[in-house]
Amino acid sequence: MASLVCSETGVVCISGTTFAIISIRDGALERQDIDIEEKRLSSLKENAHEDNGKVTKSATDITSKDGQNRILACKFSPSWRYFAACDDAKRLYLFQCGERWELVSNRAISRRCTVLTFTKDEQDVLVADKWGDVFRFSVTDPQKEGLLLLGHLSMLLDILTTKGDKYVVTTDRDNKIRISEYPNSYNIHTYCLHHTEYVSSVVYNEDPEILLSGGGDGTIVIWDLNGKVVSQTTCSEGEETLPIKKLEWEKDLKLLSVVFFNSPVIQLYMLAADSMSLCRQRDIELTSPVWDTCFDRNGQLWVLQKQEGDTLQVYTCQKTDSGVIKVGRIDPELPCSENKVLEMFNKDWTFFSVSESAPDLSLEYKKKETPNNYSIYLQKKQDRINQTQPAEPQAKKVKTT
Repeated sequence: MASLVCSETGVVCISGTTFAIISIRDGALERQDIDIEEKRLSSLKENAHEDNGKVTKSATDITSKDGQNRILACKFSPSWRYFAACDDAKRLYLFQCGERWELVSNRAISRRCTVLTFTKDEQDVLVADKWGDVFRFSVTDPQKEGLLLLGHLSMLLDILTTKGDKYVVTTDRDNKIRISEYPNSYNIHTYCLHHTEYVSSVVYNEDPEILLSGGGDGTIVIWDLNGKVVSQTTCSEGEETLPIKKLEWEKDLKLLSVVFFNSPVIQLYMLAADSMSLCRQRDIELTSPVWDTCFDRNGQLWVLQKQEGDTLQVYTCQKTDSGVIKVGRIDPELPCSENKVLEMFNKDWTFFSVSESAPDLSLEYKKKETPNNYSIYLQKKQDRINQTQPAEPQAKKVKTT
């Protein structure tokens, strides 16, 4: 699966082990491609040279089922000064952004990463993994190993920090959202318990302070930071409830973009400040399943889909005088920098094609169905009782004369 993040000066597309950085400066485009597999192999060779040519098995392990390395998670710091990424080889890469990106550190992580984020003060990268743990990696000390911050009992699916890094919010495959104090995250502030399936995505609004979450049950729930449900909305297409893959939040417009697993539809909702509920604005229907979305600094929605020749699209989002969000695809005839980016990527299907074979994440998110052991036990017990029960004695026949 390919992904997409918007930067301060452009956009970054991620596919396989490579991210393509497009910077827009004075109307001109600059592209820099960075392959983290090359960074990893270079690091392995350096370590092998130091260890007299020996490369440990753990250093070369790829955790994916097909043996292919991929970027699993990535994120910009709040000021876009840093960019962090984790791959299937259990490595954390930290880059310093600028006209040319520079690798700051390449550190090992103990388990396969599922999602990561920066703290608001940009002092740490928080890496959540498949086993339910969150490790804290220093940005200012790039060689320092990660420190265990907190742990869940199941796979973590999303993570963020609130204003002033007061809380760290984590979601998991067991339907839970946990709000923990930061950095002393052994102190749990509260749990948000309402979802009936995995919680795949959570976003944060600073004013007023609320969380918006979505997951496999197809509902978007709005919470206060004390774990109370403010409102909820069910995402559906006809009679079918759609499992939510990702939420993306535009803070100025109070606009929520909702992406679903294996679906070509994006639903847009606006937060009604008076009722603290979501109002459905419109749907964007594409031709292929949506890979990813992100909002840029101008409130434009960038969409990445699994479609050769029309892989990347841009939509303008504007609030009208009546309070409704007007959404429209950008005019391809406009001589703007966005169209130059679209032309560059939509002609480069080779870059995205390696993501076609990426595994379906929704299969990992679903918990394996386990049998109802107690019911099975009771049924077997009853069968044993029936088998060992003595047969009823036959009634004696009485002779009559």
